[in-house]
Amino acid sequence: MSLEWITAQPQRALDTPPVLLIHGAWHGAWCWAERALPDLAARGLTAHAISLRGHGASPPARWSTTICDYVADVYAAITALAQPPLLVGHSAGGYVAQLLMTGRCRPSPTLAGVVLLCSSPVSSPAYFLRRWREGAQMVDIRALLRRDPAAVRAALFRPDIPPADLERYRQQLVAEPPLVTMTSMLVRPRPTICRTPVLVIAAGQDAIFDIPAQQALAAAYHAELLVVPDAPHDVMLDPAWRLVGAAIAHFAVTVGKVPR
Repeated sequence: MSLEWITAQPQRALDTPPVLLIHGAWHGAWCWAERALPDLAARGLTAHAISLRGHGASPPARWSTTICDYVADVYAAITALAQPPLLVGHSAGGYVAQLLMTGRCRPSPTLAGVVLLCSSPVSSPAYFLRRWREGAQMVDIRALLRRDPAAVRAALFRPDIPPADLERYRQQLVAEPPLVTMTSMLVRPRPTICRTPVLVIAAGQDAIFDIPAQQALAAAYHAELLVVPDAPHDVMLDPAWRLVGAAIAHFAVTVGKVPR
């Protein structure tokens, strides 16, 4: 399968692994193209973004598509690179990264490191059950699936996002195949066997995954946790991205020095 693939090359490259960016649910490679890819290239990193099947300009997904098919998409992208990448997974893309690095769906590829960015936790059902028991304000998933502008803004962006930007992003969101969500609840990562360096980055104003969930995720992978204040869930489309980009660049340099 030929996936959509966008690459940003630096003018002066650092001696670091390439960065492979994996989007989350409803998104595509487009979400990295505006801020993240040019920013990482400006920092001296070679950065790639793919669209999983059924997203962006990649081929359509079949009704039978599962979370393991997304894992296969990312695995194929990894093997197409000349060296093991630093994998950056956002939201559900972070869950795919966790499955990859813990050998679920298929044997683990060699990775320089993994950044879990506003990532789904190890167990989303347990997380949402905890939020429900706490009486926390929950994202209106049904309205979000309808791409209702108010729901999209509340779930993904700052309250003051320019209306034109909100509309542009909203129009590019796509529905997920039903079996992807179902199988992601059945196929769980195994953090105890992970040997890959991990960095967890959380958004301080994430309406989907709260800070305690990101703290638990960092603890599960014995990873450092960086919280970006005031950032929303879709931090890659937010001015706060510059802080995330700096952290990814620093982590890329760090893991690039570790013999593999």
